[in-house]
Parts: sequence; structure tokens; C-alpha cells
Amino acid sequence: MRTLTPSAQKVCAIAVEQFAEHGYDAASLNDIAAAAGMRKPSLYAHFSSKDDLFEAVFERAVEAERLYVEQCFAQCDDALPGAGYAHCLGERYQQSAHLRFLLRTAFFPPAALRPIISAGFEGYLARLGEVFEQALGTCLPQVPVARRGVYVDAYLGVVDSLNVELIYAGPQAYARRLRAMWVVFGDALGAAPR
Repeated sequence: MRTLTPSAQKVCAIAVEQFAEHGYDAASLNDIAAAAGMRKPSLYAHFSSKDDLFEAVFERAVEAERLYVEQCFAQCDDALPGAGYAHCLGERYQQSAHLRFLLRTAFFPPAALRPIISAGFEGYLARLGEVFEQALGTCLPQVPVARRGVYVDAYLGVVDSLNVELIYAGPQAYARRLRAMWVVFGDALGAAPR
């Protein structure tokens, strides 16, 4: 992740809200510059283009959410690994412009930035899978190492399903899906080979 000046960091903090709310196409550089207390030409002193700004915001969103995932799993002492993160996802989505931006961007990437977005989001998911697998090994060490990848993929499927509900259907649908998915996934973890 590239180092930014304090002014550029301020622009990114404002831009993440704009991009999370409006998406790439509808977010206005004029509005972002005005909210940062500058004119649009001054914004170009920090970022060469809208794509450049979007990419910097994306890098910061991926990093913020990666840190959140690691923190969430480090604090979690659930008997069922991943439960804490899955159950906090809805609240995190409401509170974090980084997560709203990250998910919106992953599902609707600007065409010109699709390779960068895909690679960054896949890296984020890979890290989520890694910390889940570590938690699985700690909480349920009886699960054979050879089977853990199956549980990781299933967990990422649960999280993906929850993300879809947050983006398209809202908090009530998310809560309903979470209850259903966690019953099935939790039962599968509880029945894991001993």
C-alpha cells in the first residue's frame, strides 16, 4: 500500500464514503474535493485520476477489513470457529464504509480496474480463509488437516451468502440467512470427524 500525505489520506477517508454510497460512476470528484476543503484541481495534486483515487481507497479498504478480520478472530473464543465474525458481519456492514465499499466494488467493479479489484478481493478472501483455518485448528483440532480445506471453502460460502444478503436484501434478510446458514454450518462443525 502506498504512503499518502495527510491531505491525501483525508481525501481517501471522504472518498470511501462517496464510493461506498454511490459507486464508482456516480461518485463525484467535485463533491469529494469540496468535502475535503479543496478544489478539484487540488485533488489532482494527490491523485492523477479518478481511477488512481479509487485504487488508493480500495487498497485502504482491503487493509482495514483484513485487520478487522484478524482482530475479530483473535478475540473470538467461540467453540465454533468463525461464528463471531459471521454474527458481527451485519453490524460491521452498517458501521464500516470500508466494508460497504469493498463489497460494492467486488460485486460491481469498474471495468478498467477489474483485474486490480479481483486480485485484491481474492487476497482478502484468502486471508479470511487462513484465519478461519487457524481458528478451526485451534478450536477443533480433531478435524483432520486434509479436511480443513473443505470447511474453509464452506465457511467462505457462508460469508459470501451473507454478503449478498447485505448488499441486495438488507439487515432482516441477512439475519434470516445467518440463522439458517449457521444452523447448517454449525451442525456440520459439531459433527466434524473426531
